Amino acid sequence: MPKLSILLRFSALIALLASAAAICRAQQPAMAKGAGDVVALLEKSGYSYTKVSNGVWEINFTGKNIKEFPVRLALGEGILVIIAKFADRKDVDLQPALLTKLLELNHSIDSVKLALSSDMLYARFDARLRTLDSVELKYSLDQISGATDEVYPQVKQFLGGAK
Repeated sequence: MPKLSILLRFSALIALLASAAAICRAQQPAMAKGAGDVVALLEKSGYSYTKVSNGVWEINFTGKNIKEFPVRLALGEGILVIIAKFADRKDVDLQPALLTKLLELNHSIDSVKLALSSDMLYARFDARLRTLDSVELKYSLDQISGATDEVYPQVKQFLGGAK
């Protein structure tokens, strides 16, 4: 009888530990995708891309309003930052009319934000790596490329060296 009792206790302990491990795994967020996962998604997407540096890729798009423009994808912590640069900040004429136009465009464009950093004026889309799949990547690239092509003619008069 003592051997049976020890065996039952041991079995119960194993079951308890297995249940605890399963609960802990369920509560942890999915592991962030790495560069290899992003490359696999890019390969599957059908877009022609180039690697700029570790964790940075570039895709060239053609629009109705801009003949050709690059879109960069940069791997961050938990996100894939997708940007299209309009101009270097030094080439942007920061008039109230431009700033008003940018605010109006930010209001009217889905998902994409227009931003002015210390370096440049650009369009940006942040895709969460945890949920990024081929459908979400295509949506993200469609959003950024469409917004860039739509916004550019509305702001180009304020950009030095316009395309």
